[in-house]
Amino acid sequence: MPSQTKTIRDWQELALESPERATRTYFEQISNIPQDTQRRVFASLPSFEELLGGFEKAGSYPRAALAGAPYLLKDLYDYPGFPTTASSSFLPEVRPDPREEAALSIALRSQGAVFAGKTHLNEFAYGLSGENLSYGDCPHPLFPERLSGGSSSGSAWAVKCGIAPVATGTDTAGSIRVPAAWCGLWGIRFAPDEWSSKGCFPLAPKFDTAGWMTATGQDMEQVIRAIVPLESTPSRPLRGLNLIDAIPKLSPMFRSRCSDTISKMGAEKDEEALAAYLSETSDSPFSYAVLQSQDAFEVHRLWIDEYRDRYDPVVWQRLDRARHWSEAENERALKAERSTKRFFARCFESYDYIVLPATQSPAIPAAEHTDRFRNELLAITAPASVGRVPALTIPIGLENGETQGLQLLFRAPYSDVPLRLLEALG
Repeated sequence: MPSQTKTIRDWQELALESPERATRTYFEQISNIPQDTQRRVFASLPSFEELLGGFEKAGSYPRAALAGAPYLLKDLYDYPGFPTTASSSFLPEVRPDPREEAALSIALRSQGAVFAGKTHLNEFAYGLSGENLSYGDCPHPLFPERLSGGSSSGSAWAVKCGIAPVATGTDTAGSIRVPAAWCGLWGIRFAPDEWSSKGCFPLAPKFDTAGWMTATGQDMEQVIRAIVPLESTPSRPLRGLNLIDAIPKLSPMFRSRCSDTISKMGAEKDEEALAAYLSETSDSPFSYAVLQSQDAFEVHRLWIDEYRDRYDPVVWQRLDRARHWSEAENERALKAERSTKRFFARCFESYDYIVLPATQSPAIPAAEHTDRFRNELLAITAPASVGRVPALTIPIGLENGETQGLQLLFRAPYSDVPLRLLEALG
């Protein structure tokens, strides 16, 4: 049910002109969403009075970069007065309700953005599909019979449907990159830092990254400029490495639609670098499976057995496997991690960014989200995760409303490379 998308500037004009009208507009949008879809997308929403208070406060500092723009939090981020459930059936029972606000939420509100609710995800963020046993699978905003992608599923649905111009996500193995690609959004992930750790319930702290999604490149640029402590890169033209050929299972349509975008950025092919990528990151999915599951298990150690029946069985199995990796498997995973990090470190000595697909296909129905499909998807997303490499995801339109995306990897979390790429793409 996508509506006409209101950009950040549209919301700012509305909110600064009339906080009450902005509040009514927001809740009118919510009321038009079928109840079953609301349950699948939204974990919690503020009251009319709470949202009105936020818009009124934004009006007191209209010069703030995001004043009056509503934003949504993925329900891993803490916001006082609202439980953090991680879209599970029991997290509030083992973790107290938050009293402190997540660092990323504070950053957004410091620039006048208005908290507008929390969105659902794969249970405990342990998935790439948007499926959830407790609350229902998050549908795709354009093709309800398909998945939105996850784990930041509700955030992607809400932004694409024009509910809010900005919604936060986390990305451990692709949880911003995948829904952004499938839903035709712009997304950014940084590196493990305060935004992913302070006031954000973890999936795997050593791998978790924070970020957000927007419906337009202009909105992405506006949020980056507002809250990211940017570090300048040399003023010379950016040099990009095009590794799209590293993924063989891509449609001719996607490759064709990517060509103009890649040309605008000026990314170049390098057969030697492509061969090195294929060789040195090939074991990244295995490395991620072992090391990330061990990290995630430590988060759940105190209650994983007592609450076994309250987990989605798939999520429980992914956590439990951490107890069963052999010493040889652990050594293989650590070796692959070192190899992946070496590749990126060496590559970024010559290139400012790397271009890769974000997914192997457009959005799919739940029945097609098999283990084989997930493994193929992880082969695309895991190298950046294992390398702790930030990424800007840009949408690539196909036919009949379908989309995929490109992930543009860059070296430093707060460099101005994403902004320069956004400017190049117009």
